[in-house]
Amino acid sequence: MTLSFSKSRGLQGSIGNVGVPPGPAKNTLSSVQWLRAIAAIMVSIHHATYFSDLLSGQTARELWGFSSWFFGIHIFFVVSGFIMIHTTHNFGEAGAWRQFLARRLIRVVPLYWVLTTLMVIGVMLSPHSLEIAADKVQYILGSYFFIPVLRTQGDLRPILGQGWTLDYEMFFYFAFALAVLVPRRWGISALTLIFASLVWLGRDLANDTPIIFTWTDGLILEFLFGAFVGLAFERNWRLPVWGATISILSGVGLVITNLQGPTFLVAGVPATLIVGGFVLGPQLKDSPATGWLTRVGDASYSLYLTHVFVLNLAYKIWITIVSEKLPPSVFLGASILASILVGVVIYHLVERPITNFLQRRLLGSLKPKTPFSGQAVGANS
Repeated sequence: MTLSFSKSRGLQGSIGNVGVPPGPAKNTLSSVQWLRAIAAIMVSIHHATYFSDLLSGQTARELWGFSSWFFGIHIFFVVSGFIMIHTTHNFGEAGAWRQFLARRLIRVVPLYWVLTTLMVIGVMLSPHSLEIAADKVQYILGSYFFIPVLRTQGDLRPILGQGWTLDYEMFFYFAFALAVLVPRRWGISALTLIFASLVWLGRDLANDTPIIFTWTDGLILEFLFGAFVGLAFERNWRLPVWGATISILSGVGLVITNLQGPTFLVAGVPATLIVGGFVLGPQLKDSPATGWLTRVGDASYSLYLTHVFVLNLAYKIWITIVSEKLPPSVFLGASILASILVGVVIYHLVERPITNFLQRRLLGSLKPKTPFSGQAVGANS
């Protein structure tokens, strides 16, 4: 299957998370953590096959006959929309929007800025390591502050290539924060109308207008799909085992069948079916067999942002030391495993300590105090 973005964006060589907030909230479902782990691993596989193909001289980008590992990014977007609904119960309360944004920024920005800074230092030390045709100061500032920028003609990525998805995430976060100003029924209705209108108005735009292109890209609808799943979950809509199984298998089947069309349909709908099957079906509990998925789900943001660093380093080590002594398939497996392990380590040593520290220092004074107008739709937080 060829998954191309809406409008004119093509598949990128570097992608990233999915700005999915790191670490589980208190009421995060195990199934959501598994989905985050699966999505992050899929993205890692997508890039690992690129380096494996370099070693083998092929361009198949396949593992086990499947070439759409990039699909993990769409699972990330849908999960993000679900989490925003599932963890935000104070719509319409005074200061709720500020608390929401503070939580999102604390969870997303620090690690991204650390890794972006490493990239900036690397480019300064080796200017020819990355082709940047744009004004470099403007480009770097845009990269730091989640402003969509063109690296070169047609290449809409920040200096940390994986961060392009965070441009979408941040737009959704700020739009969602505005929705939080009013009771949930009004806020989500307005968000739906505005996003649908933006996508319609920008359907023919090219990415030579990067900000408008990103903010009108059909990909933003995938966050809404996840939000709708979240609303269904909050209203106790549930699928029986057979219904959840059909939903998941239908989503997987649609990915495999090489459908063509707008990405939010050919990828967003299958991702929604998969996420819906997981979270609306009977809730599964962690076991020794699945506990590792939960741990990787906790670290999915770290894995998402760091895996390309690991894969690049693994590739350089491989061609220097191993060369043709072992087949590329060994590199593929070892590099994916190394990416996962490094992601988990970075989560425990860097991401979680920073997040916990900032939450303790900054969030206490931002708790909403009085309702905006009556009771917000949904349970109180």
